[in-house]
Amino acid sequence: MHNPSITDPFRPDSRPHSLIRLASLSLWTLRRVVDGAVLLLLAYMAFAILAQVIGRYFFNYSIASSEETATFAQVWLTLLGAGVAMRYNQHVGVDFLILKTPLAVQRIFNGAAFLLGAWFLGVVVIGSLSMVSIGLMVKSPALRLPMAIPYAALPVGFGYFLIEFAIATLPRIVRPSLASQPQED
Repeated sequence: MHNPSITDPFRPDSRPHSLIRLASLSLWTLRRVVDGAVLLLLAYMAFAILAQVIGRYFFNYSIASSEETATFAQVWLTLLGAGVAMRYNQHVGVDFLILKTPLAVQRIFNGAAFLLGAWFLGVVVIGSLSMVSIGLMVKSPALRLPMAIPYAALPVGFGYFLIEFAIATLPRIVRPSLASQPQED
């Protein structure tokens, strides 16, 4: 018997449950924050490198802090960008043979890929937390900032990647017949 108070996420005519609406809103908000951070980091990198080039070649003066902060911005941009690329299915994947197998076999392969990927990302997130704690004691060379700031890009970036990886991969386990398309926001 179907319980009308619980929504079937695969029926387009059903009203979403309040928990699903909250999760959807949280995901939308997280994605907007990450998109904004990526844009700001990219703009800052361009500005900092331009200032460094102008300083060196026109004024014969090197701005050490711009080089250091641009490097930190690049690290953050790369790790957050991996999650954004996952959202739009931009990572390289070879699934030609898997798509030729029966749906039950596709589910098994997709499930194994999810478990391996989630395990790896989880290990990186948890393992990088100790780096962040060590980074609280180590200072950057130019600005003397705690290295925990660039090191925090690892758990944050890979944590966001894990979320996008799960969102992209779990539907392939439940319904492997659906083509993996980029998600609409």
